[in-house]
Amino acid sequence: MNRRKGSIIAVLSGLILSASFFTGCGPRIAVRRDYDFSRIKRVGVLKFDSSDVGPFSTYDPGNTVADEFVFQLLSRDIAVIERNRIENVLREQDLWTSGRIDPSTVRGIGKILGVDTLIIGTVTRYIPDSKKRFYLDDPHGGLREEIFMVNAEFGLTARMVNVETGTVIWVGSYTYDSFYMESAIRLTVSALMDKLDEILPSVRK
Repeated sequence: MNRRKGSIIAVLSGLILSASFFTGCGPRIAVRRDYDFSRIKRVGVLKFDSSDVGPFSTYDPGNTVADEFVFQLLSRDIAVIERNRIENVLREQDLWTSGRIDPSTVRGIGKILGVDTLIIGTVTRYIPDSKKRFYLDDPHGGLREEIFMVNAEFGLTARMVNVETGTVIWVGSYTYDSFYMESAIRLTVSALMDKLDEILPSVRK
């Protein structure tokens, strides 16, 4: 085996192992067991901070993640407050800076926001799906082109914060890879929502 073929095989093996690693791990979850989740009646979702994986000029995955959380909350019949309304209130209260929200900054504003908890978080990994081209020796001594699809990789950490105390009552972290970024985001949020749904059986419209 020549050096070029060996390096190509090594790259492909690395891609396969990477995909196995990301799909093989379930979400990491931590919950405040002393918190009464039955008190939660309405939930708000804010844009996720994506500055660690950006910057982005025209597309911000933090907005896509927030919208996906809203969609999946509503699909579970959980009452959700309009995201733009919450963000406007935070701006009016000088609590919104470049899309970053810290749990302590939302303390004591539950009545203003009209929610019991907020879901906030951070995009921790963002690698779009792509194509990789490799050139291999053909039987006639020439080169042939091979194209391999590289999966998208997406990860996030989500936190549910009690707006009265600023206390984090639930946190989940997950990384997932898929053929396309759209499905990677959807499945990442879905995996976390499945875990969150286990402790929110009473949060319904």
